[in-house]
Amino acid sequence: MLNQKGKALLIGATAALAVTTAAPAHAGTQTTAAKVSKHQEVRCVTQSGRTCAYSASFFYWNKKGSDKRGLNYVQTARSPYKAGKARWLYKQPGGKTHVGKSWRKAHAIQHGNATEVDWGKVGATVGPKLRKGTLVCVQWAHLAKKACHTLK
Repeated sequence: MLNQKGKALLIGATAALAVTTAAPAHAGTQTTAAKVSKHQEVRCVTQSGRTCAYSASFFYWNKKGSDKRGLNYVQTARSPYKAGKARWLYKQPGGKTHVGKSWRKAHAIQHGNATEVDWGKVGATVGPKLRKGTLVCVQWAHLAKKACHTLK
C-alpha cells in the first residue's frame, strides 16, 4: 500500500483480505471554510466461498447543496498475492457505462501477501466530477464480479 496515514491491511487466518481505510478526521463532516463534505466507502467482493476475494475503496467529496460529486481516489486490493490488472468504471444515472481509467497493473503491498491498484490522490478535492447517483465500480481482469458503490 502507499505509505499513507490511516491505512491498515488486515490479513486473517483464512488469507482473506479486508481493507479498511480510515477516513481523515473531517471525513463525513463539513469544513467551515469550503463547506465540503468528504465521503469514503469500502466494498468487499466474495468469490468461490472466500470471505473477501478483493476489496475496493472509493473516496469522493461534494460541496454543500451540489448534485455533483468529485471522485478523488479509488483503490482496490486483492489477497492472496496474484499478479493482475484492474480498472474502474462509472455509469451516471440514465447513461451508459464508461471506463474511468483503463487497465492498470497491480503492485505488491509491502509486508503483506496482497496486491493493489490505486488511482487519484487521497484527501484532495480534485478528480472527475460525477452526478449524484452515479454507480462507480472496480473490476479485476479475469474476475466476473465487480465491486460497486453509488455516489450519495
